[in-house]
Amino acid sequence: MALDAFRATLRGLSGVNVQVEPVNADAERDGLLRTDLQNDVEMALRQAGFDVVTQSQLFAVIPGTPVLHLDVMTARFRGRYAYSIRLDLWQAARLVRDPTVQTLAATWCASQLIGTVAADSLFTLRDTVRSTVDEFVRDSRAAAA
Repeated sequence: MALDAFRATLRGLSGVNVQVEPVNADAERDGLLRTDLQNDVEMALRQAGFDVVTQSQLFAVIPGTPVLHLDVMTARFRGRYAYSIRLDLWQAARLVRDPTVQTLAATWCASQLIGTVAADSLFTLRDTVRSTVDEFVRDSRAAAA
């Protein structure tokens, strides 16, 4: 799918629910907390003008049930962490061949980030996560233009 097609799925999006996957226990012990990541993503979205809704509000408030899903995977080895960061937007979608079938589908994703970082610098991944949220915001604004 072309980049413009991914962006088009963001048109008219005013808010999202944010879901952050649990962080590896080693990473949590070294200071990368799921709650911090959740707060960082939600704050960046609010600052960009998005409504951030709870899961219970999602179905009642925002059409299409958009969920911004963050997964930060880490593995510790010899004082360093390998990491993978993935940010996807999931929304309700219907099948063209059978419009009675509706499901959640990933309609947009940030560039997946993979790398390594020293264990004592693991907190810098919070800035990296914010950059993926910035990519979402830029694409959303481009879709609205």
